[in-house]
Amino acid sequence: MEPLDEAMCLLAAAAHDVDHPGKSSAFLANSDSPLAILYNDLTILENHHVACMFKLSLGDERVNVFRNLDRDTYKIVRHTIIDMILATEMTKHFEHLTKFVNVFCDKPDEENDTGDFITLSLPENITLIKRMLIKCADVSNPTRPFRLYVEWARRIAEEYFQQTDEEKISGLPVVMPMFDRNTCSVPKSQIGFVDYIVNDMFEAWNAFIEMPDLITYLRQNYIRWKEFDEQGHRTLVDIRLLQSSVLLAPILPSKPKTLHS
Repeated sequence: MEPLDEAMCLLAAAAHDVDHPGKSSAFLANSDSPLAILYNDLTILENHHVACMFKLSLGDERVNVFRNLDRDTYKIVRHTIIDMILATEMTKHFEHLTKFVNVFCDKPDEENDTGDFITLSLPENITLIKRMLIKCADVSNPTRPFRLYVEWARRIAEEYFQQTDEEKISGLPVVMPMFDRNTCSVPKSQIGFVDYIVNDMFEAWNAFIEMPDLITYLRQNYIRWKEFDEQGHRTLVDIRLLQSSVLLAPILPSKPKTLHS
């Protein structure tokens, strides 16, 4: 990528959840939130995040990082950042992943280096890379050291529990019935998340760019969640107790014997 591409990726990542209300788009639509009305129930949160980013940036010259761009370059930058942030909407997850895999992970064995370069340099394929880059970053918690991952998992579970509580109190449809604080197993929720969303995406990303530490953490963390569930450590209280005792020390990954085993 060119330096401008890198800057766009960093800006999109920094802004991708700005002013998040702690509720899902489905909740906002079901509750007739002003944001749902504004965006016609379509990609509500992601549209809000990117709109906030440009409203904040363009509304104050002291923080307007776009002010020195010419008009044509600004249009490219704006389009790219919008595209990347909208790509984090999970309803399009499998569509984005399939396109990336078809282009970058299912190439014929006989393709040479020149063919690889041509594939990489096509604008539409650079767009696929940017989308996959921000998508991987967006759900990268399972690929962090476990002590960091557990804290993110705990906070996300509590956020989802609060949404379910509010849906029950308000008589709204329960969007994520598995996130009921009285019945949910936090380890099982993370195991399902890795199985359904994270694993295939990071396997594809690793096949493309080779980041073995991420895969190592992912596999080790998955095993530890399985152990927690088998040991009966399932509630948020259980997880908090584990955090205060056995999860304080940093854990370094052991190197895998092969990258693609």
